[in-house]
Amino acid sequence: MGEDGARTNDREEATVAGQASKQVSREEIQRRGRYSLTIASLFLLILLGGGLSLPQRAIVIVPLGVAVFASVREIRRLSKVPATAFTRFGPAIALGLSGLLLVGAVTQVVFYGPQKAYEDCMTGANTSTAQAVCNQQRQRSLLGSLTEF
Repeated sequence: MGEDGARTNDREEATVAGQASKQVSREEIQRRGRYSLTIASLFLLILLGGGLSLPQRAIVIVPLGVAVFASVREIRRLSKVPATAFTRFGPAIALGLSGLLLVGAVTQVVFYGPQKAYEDCMTGANTSTAQAVCNQQRQRSLLGSLTEF
């Protein structure tokens, strides 16, 4: 029984959380689950905030900042404990995506004036001629010079 019991424990260790020959504690699994739930909730808030109009859309900077902070904290925590590269992959992707979205949100806030003027112009433009005027005004603005390639 001692030998069979040892084999059973080895099998359990090999299958816990997909890691080979290393047992993951219950606390570690709970920490990873809390991080995953936090990031999923933040990205849901970001998705909902992204659908708002331009002045209110700036609110997505808050959950994006929290997501960047949480991802950096999780990556630092995982660097101190034995973890596989696959385990570190999720926080790294969340950090990259959060950083990219944060840069996009900050860019929208910086160019709020020209973008708002363009959106207002297009809202009132009922004809293709009026839309062409709005496009010309946008091209002359700072925003237009940056978006033109």
